[in-house]
Amino acid sequence: MSSISTRLFTMSPDDRSRWMPAWLALLRTHARLWDQLEAQVRRDHGLTIARYDVLAHVDMAGGKLGLSELASSIVLSPSGLSKLLDRMESSGLIRRVPDPSDARSTFATITPEGRSLVKKARRSHHRLLQQAFGDALDDRDVADLTRIMGRISRSIS
Repeated sequence: MSSISTRLFTMSPDDRSRWMPAWLALLRTHARLWDQLEAQVRRDHGLTIARYDVLAHVDMAGGKLGLSELASSIVLSPSGLSKLLDRMESSGLIRRVPDPSDARSTFATITPEGRSLVKKARRSHHRLLQQAFGDALDDRDVADLTRIMGRISRSIS
């Protein structure tokens, strides 16, 4: 059992009642937002969030990104990323090319079709995020949320 799990089960109910509502709100909000994003990207562009994420990262990197860097940027295991890239390559969205300076490394490069698709998807994806964050939160809320999420992230690293 991890130290976090051990502490969770040894805390008094009063200790948990202080942070449990925030934890549950985070989980529920994340799940609902993720479901909406996934449905919107699938409906409008025929992409999964994982495919969109890969295309967006490669596109933002100038069209070419090392696979190790890509793997650390997205929420997939290395084997999951490899399988996803196989399917994306078959669909003509990306290509894998060897690194000419290091035979052990490979780059993911975005195809013109992949670039066109991610640009269209980004516009509608950002509209939904604008509604969820930009329209719902003022500047102070955004700063607080960013600070809080950073603090939580640092506590679990």
